[in-house]
Amino acid sequence: MSDSEQMNLFHDEYDAGIGKCVNKNFAGAPQDAKWDTPPFTAAIKARKVVKVLFGIPNEGHTECESYDNRLEMAFHLGSLQVLSTTTRTEYCGAKFDIPDNTEYQFSLSTVGKIFPALARERIGEIAMDNGFDYLFMVDDDMITPVDLFERLVKHNVDIVAALAFTRYPPHSPVIYNLEKGYDGIRKERYYINNHVKRYPKDTLVQCDAVGFGAVLIKVDVLRAMAKPIFMSTSGAGEDIHFCHKARECGFKVHMDTATKLGHLGQPKLVTEEVYEAESDVKEERSKYGDDKFQD
Repeated sequence: MSDSEQMNLFHDEYDAGIGKCVNKNFAGAPQDAKWDTPPFTAAIKARKVVKVLFGIPNEGHTECESYDNRLEMAFHLGSLQVLSTTTRTEYCGAKFDIPDNTEYQFSLSTVGKIFPALARERIGEIAMDNGFDYLFMVDDDMITPVDLFERLVKHNVDIVAALAFTRYPPHSPVIYNLEKGYDGIRKERYYINNHVKRYPKDTLVQCDAVGFGAVLIKVDVLRAMAKPIFMSTSGAGEDIHFCHKARECGFKVHMDTATKLGHLGQPKLVTEEVYEAESDVKEERSKYGDDKFQD
């Protein structure tokens, strides 16, 4: 949107009786500034544009609950984008977490009916080739909070995922410690991924690897890694393989255990409550505390 179009938008809003609200939320402009004065124009030009690719690796069997959830998220992201260009932070009674002087621009990429690791590879290439700042991937069998992006981006870390659990029993959290070793016979290094069952609850946790049910990655991480980025012959999943490679490049991996997902599976929706009800993790946590993470 050009500066003149922005000004026309502000003018329409001002005429509609919400000019004071715009002024109040407009970072960098004085409270009493008019829409067509230099303080507003300067504040618009000072905004940082953050480009986000919303990628969905789609295996081709998305359930209706996930379609509904993704549409709700799409409406939310659209509102977030529009509000960030007008500097308002509230719409229809809902508040949006928008940093000062930040404009979000979202694009969508869906790659489907192929091997998930290859789908991620293609989505990653689109992000790198088109100047995106973030890659925001959500799998097609996840139920997420609509404000998932804001919850993850506020941490400002290289890689951060939301808390999810494996689809089939026994259900385990997809947060991992990696145990490294060296095979003297095959003359090569290896790693073993272990689920962190007593993860610290409701906080940001630095760990070795995370599952990619929903993940936010700074695209500079992808640009620093050798291709292929997600594809490999490793026995681990592409998400664990990616995290291992990223850590080898000096990047850090996190999970936000306060931001929780539902995994469509068996039972119908696998959540933290299901995991805790089916395991003895509560008793173990009370006895031994949270699991420790390797450096």
